[in-house]
Amino acid sequence: MIVNLLAQKRKNILLNQAPTRNSQVQTFDDFYYEQVAKISGVGGWWVNFEDKKSHIDPQGRKILRLPADYQPSLRTTLQLYAPEHRSLAQENFMRCAQGKSFDVEIKMLPYQAEAIWVHAYGSAILNEEGKVVGVRGVFRNIDKEKKETLHLKKSLAIIESQNSRLFHFAHIVSHHLRSHANNLDLSLELLKDATSREDQRDLLENIEAISKELTDSVSHLSEISASQNKCKDSFIKVSFSEALKKVISTLQTSIADHHVEIFSDFSEIPEIEYIPCYLENFLMNFITNAIKFKHPSRDPSIQIFSYFEEDRPCLMFKDNGVGIDLAKDGEKLFHLYETFHDHPEEIGVGLFIVKNQVEALGGSIEVESDLNRGTIFRIYFK
Repeated sequence: MIVNLLAQKRKNILLNQAPTRNSQVQTFDDFYYEQVAKISGVGGWWVNFEDKKSHIDPQGRKILRLPADYQPSLRTTLQLYAPEHRSLAQENFMRCAQGKSFDVEIKMLPYQAEAIWVHAYGSAILNEEGKVVGVRGVFRNIDKEKKETLHLKKSLAIIESQNSRLFHFAHIVSHHLRSHANNLDLSLELLKDATSREDQRDLLENIEAISKELTDSVSHLSEISASQNKCKDSFIKVSFSEALKKVISTLQTSIADHHVEIFSDFSEIPEIEYIPCYLENFLMNFITNAIKFKHPSRDPSIQIFSYFEEDRPCLMFKDNGVGIDLAKDGEKLFHLYETFHDHPEEIGVGLFIVKNQVEALGGSIEVESDLNRGTIFRIYFK
């Protein structure tokens, strides 16, 4: 009812319709409209195609924090929407221009402030002949409710994802530790029956090796468990460039020794709400792997970008290393203890942790690679 009232009032203003009642009642209508807009927190706008004029009412200006001298126009109004939702705003406007209406939740961009969620409704304005002569709409700030809903959905998704990963992780731990335990039991049984000093020495060396592998496995599994628990940390605004600087500082000796070139561009998405140590771990793993698996005939070159892909934040990491045969090893790429190159430091834990951290927060990771040409990782944030 409120939306209809506001829309009809704006239609009367736009079409300069003469009041059908006396001026005193019309003044009351103006007062009533203004108070309803304030109480409901609904702002409004209209565009007149014939006069080429645009208007945002006082409540709409308040929601968007527009300066007093701001004059809306078709050319500048698109800047009032968050970059990732501008295409949606254009689609909605064209629907109205074609005589249709829209009712959506969309992100707008207040003047010199962060983007907010609004519930927006718009429709065409028709003249007496039924021709579209303008468009109009109302919108209300729902940022708090929307973010609470999104946070709840994200929390539920994280819990569901963690439960699934916990089951998978328990299976891996059980299988891996059982294998070490069986080998240890077998070696001990053989040691009991060994008669020569040479056999005893060989079996003791074997037991020592199994013990070291078992210790390393427990250490790796503890590291994985600790990384999973980081999910409980609070999300904060994390700068991609600052996270990269921190990682480069940590790896500066290795970067210099291997003549690594790193190019980055975070202009489209400078920062994101995330867990800082997770983002740093992604960059650390990718850069370390790019150095570890560099192509023997060229220095490592790394490109890192942040951008929107279909309204979803994405971090892309590209290197020019030896690459991966995805047709052969793609299914096992993110599995624990899976290795694909003959390298003494390769143990198959890093990418497993990265994938689990990404998915624990509702994201996803994709990979493209060609042998001897390099690898591209894309992390899609929720």
